[in-house]
Amino acid sequence: MGWAKTGTRLRIPTTSQHHQRLNLFGWVAPLLGRQGLMRWPQGNREGFLNSLKQMYRRLQGQTIWLYVDRARWHRGEDVDLFVQTHKRLHLQYLPPYQPGLNLQERIWRQVRYEATTNRWFDNLDLICDTVQRTTRAWSPYKIKRLCKIT
Repeated sequence: MGWAKTGTRLRIPTTSQHHQRLNLFGWVAPLLGRQGLMRWPQGNREGFLNSLKQMYRRLQGQTIWLYVDRARWHRGEDVDLFVQTHKRLHLQYLPPYQPGLNLQERIWRQVRYEATTNRWFDNLDLICDTVQRTTRAWSPYKIKRLCKIT
């Protein structure tokens, strides 16, 4: 709190990390109660493709119906080629501006609440470690409950 001249914004210096960004790719298999999380330097198509590879390996033997938003890194020739060559994977795009249909958003909301709310982290590595530790501790039942399956 402090005083500022009318019409100007009070600036309070902090040591926060707002100029840095933690990019995580995640997926959820609600019927199985499983989820995955992967850190990548940027939110881009290369990271999305690596996330698809991780998910495809981890859900070996399962038919995968993946519903994604229309972010530009979820589309393109590389993504189309991956889907064509990985027959168990079916990619569907959600309608624009409908984050409520994306079950992964429920996972993000809960992990932010449990792992990062009202906590100070010295760097992004500590945030990432805490988020991963938190989600690894979740039971399949909890993941299903978050996705409103049970």
